[in-house]
Amino acid sequence: MMQNKIIIGITGNSGSGKTTVSNLLAKKGAFVIDADKIAHEAMAAGSRIFEHIVNAFGKDVVSENGEIDRKKLGKIVFGDIEKRKALEAIVHPFVCKDIITKAQKATEKLVVMDVVLLIESGLSEHCDSVWLVTAQKETMLNRIIDRDKLSNEAAAARMRNQRDTTKLSVDVIIKNEGDVSALEKIVYKELDNLVAGVK
Repeated sequence: MMQNKIIIGITGNSGSGKTTVSNLLAKKGAFVIDADKIAHEAMAAGSRIFEHIVNAFGKDVVSENGEIDRKKLGKIVFGDIEKRKALEAIVHPFVCKDIITKAQKATEKLVVMDVVLLIESGLSEHCDSVWLVTAQKETMLNRIIDRDKLSNEAAAARMRNQRDTTKLSVDVIIKNEGDVSALEKIVYKELDNLVAGVK
């Protein structure tokens, strides 16, 4: 929670539509902080995180252009919980620190933290409201297949390794089963409710 700002934390598993919700809030003037984007930038060749990842997972995760091959790395960690935790331990401290800094420096009144492990990382403590985006398993599976061009088996394997979001303590649950226009109505109604409650 930060003075003179409304901080919305958005979480949800892959395929839930978390990014779409963030994009809808951006249309309302929100400053969106995307944890995945920060992590991607943090893994750039020559960075300390790059070196830690190569040391932990081997030179095979480096592509021909000298950068981390995120697809190769993804295949390693999505199939192994311990390896995924090892990657998170390398990347998360930097990402969390950067997210907080960006939120503090933002001049916008509305700030969105788009983070998969929002609650687990402790970033939810900086939020005025925590939103969980959900969808049926079949819906999420189809979205992952369409978005990432994965086979049914690969997408199903990725989903099996995602955490159970039903046990998360959140303020708002957004069920994203319809199209974007249906989602837009839900998101903007929740935003109006939040803003009205803060005033």
